[in-house]
Amino acid sequence: MSDNNRHTACIIGGGMSGLFTGALLARNGYKVTVLEKNHIIGGGLQSFRRGDAVFNTGMQSFAGYMPNMISLQFCKYCRVDDLLDVMPTDENQQEIVWVDNQTNYRLPKGREAYQSYLIKMFPQEEKGIGDLMDAVFYIGHTYDYLFLNPIRRHEENIPYAYMNAYDFILQYVHNEQLISVFEYVSWTTGPSLKAMPALEFCMMLTLYIIGSHRFVGGTKQMVDAFCHVIEKTGGKVYNETEVCKINVENGRVVELIDTNGKKWGSDVYVWACTPKILLDACNAPVFRLAMTQRVREFVNPFTMYIVFCKLKPKRFPFINSAVYMPRPSDKSYLPQSIVLVTSPHRNQNQWAQTAEIYIPACYEELGKWENTKVQDRGRFYEEHKNQVARKALDMVSNFYPDITDAVMDINVASALTIRDYYGNPHGATYGQQGLYLPIKTKVANLFMTGQAVQNQGIAGIATAATLTAETILGKSIIDEIAKA
Repeated sequence: MSDNNRHTACIIGGGMSGLFTGALLARNGYKVTVLEKNHIIGGGLQSFRRGDAVFNTGMQSFAGYMPNMISLQFCKYCRVDDLLDVMPTDENQQEIVWVDNQTNYRLPKGREAYQSYLIKMFPQEEKGIGDLMDAVFYIGHTYDYLFLNPIRRHEENIPYAYMNAYDFILQYVHNEQLISVFEYVSWTTGPSLKAMPALEFCMMLTLYIIGSHRFVGGTKQMVDAFCHVIEKTGGKVYNETEVCKINVENGRVVELIDTNGKKWGSDVYVWACTPKILLDACNAPVFRLAMTQRVREFVNPFTMYIVFCKLKPKRFPFINSAVYMPRPSDKSYLPQSIVLVTSPHRNQNQWAQTAEIYIPACYEELGKWENTKVQDRGRFYEEHKNQVARKALDMVSNFYPDITDAVMDINVASALTIRDYYGNPHGATYGQQGLYLPIKTKVANLFMTGQAVQNQGIAGIATAATLTAETILGKSIIDEIAKA
């Protein structure tokens, strides 16, 4: 097929969702253009260096990278699996959950091991734990595309979309300390188990129990791999190209205009950015009125500070799992824990080179700096971040006393950093995840993808990319992905 006869696709947004969708379309004959407003491509997959240390800005671990699951098969289908250096988390402690200063729970992989461990720790809840795991795995496996099954209707799951995770768990077990162990599942979505839909809880816990993987040497490798897929088929990924206007005529997009006045044309367009921005950029209705109002009013309040610590050699152990630690909080709707991770590096040994501490926060506390720009927020902003870093290290030192003396250098990202580099309103760590927007819009050749369509994480974004690509291609490709 010559370039003159090839279908073209323009992806607005060069984060995970844009690159994943672009790669799928490229693998199916489209010439793909990706437009990213930031200098750095990758969104939540960005990583950066400080000397010889590599820090990830997100995606410290990811699910579904097992045989016959979406993340691994998606990468195989796009022919990037050989370009990625990943490692599994520990079998016997893939998640470490502290519920107080004395008790931690080292949660293993695998349904049988996980269930047996919980029964060992809470023997009086043996039957309830077994029944809970049966329910979690049944409901979790009805997320068909995660397990490479054709999508079906699961009407029996509808009540769980309206029940919160806390009430769901309470149907089976009643020990509050056991219930608090499960708080780590809701951590990434922001509030508590009482604000998380039971349906989503079951999906996420199923993935956690099956097991997760981590990038070795930084997440940028995945960005480079998917850019390579797009560009080797004749496409192009552009940075510092911010779309500000979408012109629609007769129900179809005819062109995009960027902030430099350049016009971009294509056969189909895929919006892989924050939906609110789309509403402002487009000169025609994108969604039905009720959905438009929901998009404008929707707020995902979950944001965080990230304390990036460069560590002294041979001073702090490498922990091949995420560590969830309780913290005092006067904000009842925030998660009651912080998270510590030590990222794996090339030739990883028993010692950590870096540590990242994730601290849930409110965007409002940064209100006085809201209208400032990166590198121009002043001394008081830097002092505020340094104070956050000191408190974070103090909290972690309650559980890992050696960390304070092990830290060589610190950098701190805030909600404003996340807002500016990811493009998410209010610095929301996971964008507008939870909206569940339709892939098709009211504009015939404009489509949606990403977390606003499905769930967060590589597995969720791969699912959304697959659904979007299938809608554009007019055919199912899930079987092809499963057989890759």
